[in-house]
Amino acid sequence: MSARDAILGRIQSALNAEHPSRPVPSSVDDAPAVVRERLATKPVSTLPAFNEDQTDRLIRLMESVEMTVTRVQTPDDVVNAVEDYIQTENLDGDITVAPALGELAWPEVYRTGAASGVETTSVTPCFAAVAETGSVVMASSDGTPATLNFLPDNHIVVVNESQVVRHVDDVWTRLRDEAGNPRALNFVTGPSRTGDIEQTIEIGAHGPRRMHVILVAGA
Repeated sequence: MSARDAILGRIQSALNAEHPSRPVPSSVDDAPAVVRERLATKPVSTLPAFNEDQTDRLIRLMESVEMTVTRVQTPDDVVNAVEDYIQTENLDGDITVAPALGELAWPEVYRTGAASGVETTSVTPCFAAVAETGSVVMASSDGTPATLNFLPDNHIVVVNESQVVRHVDDVWTRLRDEAGNPRALNFVTGPSRTGDIEQTIEIGAHGPRRMHVILVAGA
């Protein structure tokens, strides 16, 4: 039994002790009808309207917060796009790729795994990208370690056009369709920055100094 199961078991036992005549549902199907109806008919918030193509808007807003974007046609183009960016920006140091992208033909000098603290550049996939805000959404997992999103100075994110959603609310809809919830879900909009000290913008205060998006068409 896992620690999670043990905790939930104690909660269920306490509820049974307090209300012995009322069974505690073990799944959504066993929940009262009003609960099932509430989960099945999720309320829709008022959403901001925009007529712009969602991919065009995503790119425009990303660039407005100092993210750079390269568009490629297929996943096979991703490795070359990463190498072109690294050479163009003259980025030195180690490069670590998220295990979820490990099937691509990376150079042997690239490392795969979680951030070790010594790499200067990371390459990761994302869970979604939001046209409303120009954000990328990062879900933590064994294949997408959260450390790669924040420790290296340079963060390269691979976004498939099929992952672009119109509004922030759509991210939660997509998440509910997944088999399980990630331990952490981070919305990232541009390189890390702060203006806390004398109202002067400092880039890289809490994370990457550069963010680059490789947008894969039709993937």
